[in-house]
Amino acid sequence: MTGFAPDDLTRVLRLWGLGAARTVPLVWFVPAFGGATLPVQLRLALGLGLAVLCLPALAVNPPADHAWLWFLLAAREVMVGLGMGFVCACMFRAAEAAGHTVDVLRGQDLAEVLSPTGEGRASPFGALFLLFSVVVFLEIGGLGLVATALARSYEAVPLGAPVAGRSPAMIHLVVLASARLIEAAVGLCAPVIVALLLADLVLGAIGRSVPSLPLFFVGMPLRALLATGVVLLGLAGLDAALRSGFAGFMQLFALASRLGR
Repeated sequence: MTGFAPDDLTRVLRLWGLGAARTVPLVWFVPAFGGATLPVQLRLALGLGLAVLCLPALAVNPPADHAWLWFLLAAREVMVGLGMGFVCACMFRAAEAAGHTVDVLRGQDLAEVLSPTGEGRASPFGALFLLFSVVVFLEIGGLGLVATALARSYEAVPLGAPVAGRSPAMIHLVVLASARLIEAAVGLCAPVIVALLLADLVLGAIGRSVPSLPLFFVGMPLRALLATGVVLLGLAGLDAALRSGFAGFMQLFALASRLGR
């Protein structure tokens, strides 16, 4: 049996590092890979593991052995990974933002809890919506879709391809994903917004009819109960909305992986 020559092993390790420069930011952004509560070592291990799967694509057209070139390629790969990771994470953040909006509208935004998928604290419904989005993402085979798009990204943006003309397209994609994030967040919490608006109108009418009624102390628990009831009754609709939202964002993610074409 013949082993690797030192130069060959060095080249493989360098290619692995270039692959990790694209995959580690992707793992870092997407909550489905564990989120911020996952130890840094495990997140790095997941990113390195994905980079191993990308080695065959990386070895097709390896760059020249120049230290400065490898450094520039690593920086470029990090930027590509950050862009792809941001787009892929947008639907999760939209769900989390929708949950936090529900807590603000029901007057419970101060009732924060430790987030199971992020650092610091998060609102109760924000954490619930985020966890629910992770479950839906796993149910629709999101990890496989991410792996497929990642593999195709090396066909579209190989290591030796110039990226000067792709920067405007990537910026446009990030702006579009940000706009859809806001749109999805508002859409997910729209039933609660409508229900609480109608409740406010009813309470206002009651307040005009019975001026002595302490609407603040009566309305706050009723708003909280109504918002919770709307969320629980609408879980099936939330599931369908998340599936549809993920489909749209995965199309954007696939577009991010095809910017080189």
